[in-house]
Amino acid sequence: MDIIIILISIIAGIMTGIITGLIPGIHVNTIAAIMVSIAAVLYGYGIDSTGIAVYIASVAVAHAFFDYIPSLFLGVPNDEVFALLPGHRMVKEGRGIEALHLSIQGSWNGIKIGVSILLIVLLISSTGIEFFKILDTYIKPYLFWILSSISIILIFSETKRLWALLIFLLSGFYGMVVFGSALVPSTTAAFNGLFPALAGIFGVSGLIFSLFEKIGDLPVQKEANKLPIDDKEIQKSSIRGTGAGIAVGLLPGLGAANAATLLLLVENWLDRKSEKNTSQYRYIVTTSAINTSDTLFGIAALYFIEKTRSGASVAMSQLFEGDFSLTALIAVIFGTSMSAYVSMKIMKQYSTFIARFVSKLHYKGLNLSVLVFLILFIYLTLGGWGIVIMIGGTLLGMLPQLVNVRRAQAMGFFLLPVILFYSSYQSEIVSLIHLKARVTYHESIEINKIALYLIISAGISVLIYAMVSIFPKILPKK
Repeated sequence: MDIIIILISIIAGIMTGIITGLIPGIHVNTIAAIMVSIAAVLYGYGIDSTGIAVYIASVAVAHAFFDYIPSLFLGVPNDEVFALLPGHRMVKEGRGIEALHLSIQGSWNGIKIGVSILLIVLLISSTGIEFFKILDTYIKPYLFWILSSISIILIFSETKRLWALLIFLLSGFYGMVVFGSALVPSTTAAFNGLFPALAGIFGVSGLIFSLFEKIGDLPVQKEANKLPIDDKEIQKSSIRGTGAGIAVGLLPGLGAANAATLLLLVENWLDRKSEKNTSQYRYIVTTSAINTSDTLFGIAALYFIEKTRSGASVAMSQLFEGDFSLTALIAVIFGTSMSAYVSMKIMKQYSTFIARFVSKLHYKGLNLSVLVFLILFIYLTLGGWGIVIMIGGTLLGMLPQLVNVRRAQAMGFFLLPVILFYSSYQSEIVSLIHLKARVTYHESIEINKIALYLIISAGISVLIYAMVSIFPKILPKK
């Protein structure tokens, strides 16, 4: 019966991950939070914590595969003043399917390499050598310098360094306020201040911009008969991406956006060294490998070093009450592998159909409906202060695009509080700005209320998209 539950969890996770991946603005953390909230009900149906964990991991991996589609084909900017990401450039050249296949290969390699490394580490652990725990203990005294150095490199890699520094510091201060205040209840994995803050920085801000930007007409996308780089380069880029994903999964405060920016610098440097011009292709592969391997190792960190490194791992920590077993890890590894394999097969088989279908959607109508969903759901679950936190995050998330710096600088939200923690001056600075670190209070949200809030938010969002699709002049597509 257990294996049947695991297989059902994987299938359900893949289906959910496809949906969340194709809809911009919906994050895996939201799904993880909902699953923790309804866990008590699921236990009554014979679904244990391991089954729920496998579901969450499967959602996260499938999401990582499919969320590249809307980022490519929905809303490619028409203004050439802003530097387009490599995938967007390829879409404008009619080579979007090519970019998609590079992403598929990178994502799949990230899981393959990541799972292989995890199995080797588990084998080593069986001899009594706790590799990741030893590594974590060794680097812990140097984390202040490691994270500070990464932050400085990212800031100095920008053309507008003062703006980059300002955004990093503002985001960090905002993170300290969110982490250190009890403005909203702290209930489950993402139903606390993190939910509206991250939704604002990385979701709502982009959705608002999308409603006002000019959208360029997409050229006809050609079939991808051959990838623009050979297998050897793909493998090398995948290894670099997986290595970065492991670092993101194990180091506190570091995000995939930070790692992707660092790797973009590496890929550009490799181009200059080899006198080739393939960095844009390698970048797509490396960032895709980061996303899937980060998902895997963020969860693995819960077992190996007993620390949470992602929204999914926070949810699992709550499900297992801190006792994440080897059996659960093996089930999660199996679930992520199966989810990645099925997602890869679906993407390869139906990528052209999915890409063309998504590109025909009313882009602004879709973004408006997701925006309404997030605002409603945050208000209903977290109240007025949740909206206040979301607005603060939204303003911060809009600032990088307004001044033309990378949004990765907003990851100061996590990095600066973590750097402060390892600086040994946390208590003095927290006292100086009159915050009590991690002050929270608990308020349970009943299962039936969450279900009602979801139905209301989703129902109104669907109605809005339907209205915009039927009456397109309400919100012009172009």
